Amino acid sequence: MKRQVLRRWLVRSTIGCLIGSVAWTGAAADTNSRVVMEEMTTAEIADAIRGGKTTVLIYNASIEASGPHLAIGKHLYRARYLGEHIARALGTALLAPIVPFAPTTDERRFPGTVHPSAETFAAVNAELVDSMVNTGFRFVILLGDHDGNQETLKTLAPKLDEKYRDRGVRVFYSSDAYAESNHEIDAYLRDHGYPPSRHAGVSDSSQLWAVDAKYVRPDKLTTVGAPVPPPGSPLALGTAGFEGDPRRSSRELGKMFLEMKIRNGVAEIRRLTQPAGSRGP
Repeated sequence: MKRQVLRRWLVRSTIGCLIGSVAWTGAAADTNSRVVMEEMTTAEIADAIRGGKTTVLIYNASIEASGPHLAIGKHLYRARYLGEHIARALGTALLAPIVPFAPTTDERRFPGTVHPSAETFAAVNAELVDSMVNTGFRFVILLGDHDGNQETLKTLAPKLDEKYRDRGVRVFYSSDAYAESNHEIDAYLRDHGYPPSRHAGVSDSSQLWAVDAKYVRPDKLTTVGAPVPPPGSPLALGTAGFEGDPRRSSRELGKMFLEMKIRNGVAEIRRLTQPAGSRGP
């Protein structure tokens, strides 16, 4: 009887140890797979850099009005999603804390929009780059998910690249997850008979829906916004705060568009961070 009790105890103890071992291994694997810096400890960040994650992504968002159907943090949530997925796909990168605010234009007429000046926006990015250089990254990549990000980041990156190059650090602006991808998305929508839309339109709404449905109000996707102006024109959000017809938005479209952005972003960043001799001018 005692032997049977002892045998049962040994079996249970062994199973418990195995379960604990699996759980510990899973936790270790989870720690090694972390790429979002604010979720990591300082020791984990240092270990990740030593382990080969020598690229950091600085993703810029915006807090802005986007009609009655999208949360004003649409760029923030999308930048976090894209940044994390691009970092994971690269395998050599971490995602810095998202820069939430950026210069805006016609969005400022609507409640909730946050508008820093271009000078403030540039200064914040410059300070953040300096922090990432001091952390030990060899490549710093500036990205933006909002049109108001792009020109400032494009102008800033080469200046910072020159500043830090003597320290063995390169700073690049990456635009393909935004501009190139948006061209592809616009072509897809046009070729498949979708009505014109731009700010908070089909593409915007679908992508945010795919990131997380709680940020979209489907019951508000029932009306058409202001007319879409010619390409390259400033925002003209009318009285509703959005442009065009978002009614055919869907999570399925959004997933496809996000995958385009991730693919294009990863490809460009790999080109930028390859050895200098093979990168080209």
